Amino acid sequence: MSSMYCFQCAREYVEEVTECVECGVALVSEPPTPPEEVGEQDEPQVAYELYEWSFEARRMLEGLLTSEGISHGWQGAVLIVREADEDRVDALAEQAETADGPILDPEVEKIGYGMDEWSAEAQSALVAALGLAGVAHEFDAEGELIVAEEDEERVDEIIDQVAERVAMDDELGEASQVIEGLALNDLLGDVRVLANKLVKNGGDAKATLALVKKADVLSDVRTPFGFDSRTWSKIRLRASHMVGVLSDEDRDEDAVHEAASTLAAELSEVV
Repeated sequence: MSSMYCFQCAREYVEEVTECVECGVALVSEPPTPPEEVGEQDEPQVAYELYEWSFEARRMLEGLLTSEGISHGWQGAVLIVREADEDRVDALAEQAETADGPILDPEVEKIGYGMDEWSAEAQSALVAALGLAGVAHEFDAEGELIVAEEDEERVDEIIDQVAERVAMDDELGEASQVIEGLALNDLLGDVRVLANKLVKNGGDAKATLALVKKADVLSDVRTPFGFDSRTWSKIRLRASHMVGVLSDEDRDEDAVHEAASTLAAELSEVV
């Protein structure tokens, strides 16, 4: 039987339980990282005291941190992160705190969405997205997501976006590299230039070798500060696909042209 965990106190529960009896927050399927294991040994840490935050706001922040691949741990309502991630965590904390607001009016007509096929992490990402969009919502005793009927179209769109991002993240796996600032701009610019070269000449051997190397790096970069995680997942996916196409000994120029065009177009939105 699978277990569920409280991300704040690390208490373990049977999978049928959905909320920590001590902390009042929704459970997650993976055991949380102990605070002392956040970052490398002796790496500086930063603590956020979130005692005055609501349970929902802390849950939302947990979902955002997990979806962004930021190493973190909890000591009750105190969040522990690497000092190197402080700027990114500040931005996510502001999102979570701002999004903690709309309460579902008990008088309005409501509709429900079954969440049986959604992991705890995916549900956290969805809750965060709904909160950021200002959509009032709640979960009933059976775990269904309940929203106002008048918000149905908007919620459908948000669910599609979150499901797409989760699917991309599942396909790619968790990124391991952190690249920011000028180094990131240089990488994005180089990949775009090389992709455009292959759009013009899919048989360019020098550009092919260089793009395989740089796109492989790009596909393994965590969401940088200032980037939307869904947009970044698309960039990682396009880069990974580009590497796969160029690494195929039986590739043809049409496949190279299509993959390079798609990658270049995706990057043109950010560089």
